[in-house]
Amino acid sequence: MNSTATYTEPVNRIKQRILFDDNLQNVACLCENWAEYQIEIEEWGIYKLGGVDFDTLTKADIVRLDEFIFAENGYIREEV
Repeated sequence: MNSTATYTEPVNRIKQRILFDDNLQNVACLCENWAEYQIEIEEWGIYKLGGVDFDTLTKADIVRLDEFIFAENGYIREEV
């Protein structure tokens, strides 16, 4: 995923925001699904990412975000 590209699809905009912010990415590595991730970041006062309000997500969007968060779960990144 490109850090300078402008994505129009809501799921890709959220994923881009998570992947290019260390704090958001670290939380993604600890959560098992989108609902759990959303609860964690809402504790920080975050209710939208990449300009996408979480209330506007469709069920299909949430399924894709569940898959993304599951893939990030436990993923260990090494500093290069």
